[in-house]
Amino acid sequence: MDKKGQGLSVNAIILIVLGLVVLVLMILGFTLGWNKILPFLGTNNVNNIVNSCSAACSTNGQFDFCSSKRELKADEADLKDVTCNYISKNQTRYGVAACPSISCDSFVIVGAVSDADLQSKCVGNAGKTVQALISNTLVSKDCPPAQA
Repeated sequence: MDKKGQGLSVNAIILIVLGLVVLVLMILGFTLGWNKILPFLGTNNVNNIVNSCSAACSTNGQFDFCSSKRELKADEADLKDVTCNYISKNQTRYGVAACPSISCDSFVIVGAVSDADLQSKCVGNAGKTVQALISNTLVSKDCPPAQA
């Protein structure tokens, strides 16, 4: 009773293990986010932001240029909820040009270190929106209109 069994070759075992590793990485990447799994794959979206801000200016898209919140990812910083108006005025190193055809006068960019500090900037800016970069996030505060 000499029975010979069919065994798995070493190559087949290695391919199965590699397949499982790739499958686990893909599951983790899609569920947790690729930046947490493979941080060196982080993308720089500055050119996309510059192009979209330029398009907003050329089409006279006031909302897109003044109010639309974007996430700018660069090598040295990640800025959240920033607008084209803010980037063109306060983050000029990214190359977003100012748009002379669009007026963002209802938005006032101030220096503030906290939300409470931002609230105090409403003095003299009645009816406008004050904005400040706090912890790499552009925070906006709508100031109440002046009382008559």
